[in-house]
Amino acid sequence: MGKWLGDHALAAVSSSSSLIYLLVDLFNGLFTGAGILVANLFGRGDREKLSHAVHTTMALGLLTGVLLTILGTLLAPVLLRAMDTPDVVIAESLSYFRIFFAGSLAFVMYNCCTGILHNIGDSVRPLLYLAAACAINIVLDIIFVGLLDGASHRLPWLRF
Repeated sequence: MGKWLGDHALAAVSSSSSLIYLLVDLFNGLFTGAGILVANLFGRGDREKLSHAVHTTMALGLLTGVLLTILGTLLAPVLLRAMDTPDVVIAESLSYFRIFFAGSLAFVMYNCCTGILHNIGDSVRPLLYLAAACAINIVLDIIFVGLLDGASHRLPWLRF
């Protein structure tokens, strides 16, 4: 996408990547850990406690996803300054961060559900969901970045 939007846009994404990887890995680990309890209860056949554990894990996912969306969107400028983001890419990094945090509920819930499904032995559905998300992402990247030529610069409703 850098060839369409230029070096500053590519630098904006690169400057944000370490925090994004940290968050994705944090929630992946959190819900893999929660999935261990689910796996234990599933293996024992304790349906009542299993239901409670799954519902608690899903509630935790929803709560943390909503909090991350709100706090991340509001604190994006502070986070970028704390990471010493260069001034020449701060505006584009801020836009990228806010878009990422706006969709963070989706990645948190994906990790939540994947942690549960993997630990009860279902690895096919998470793979299918991930493949669908990747395909949608590729299509939307081509539309918004390639065809609309980074329309967020010209369309205020796309700019965060």
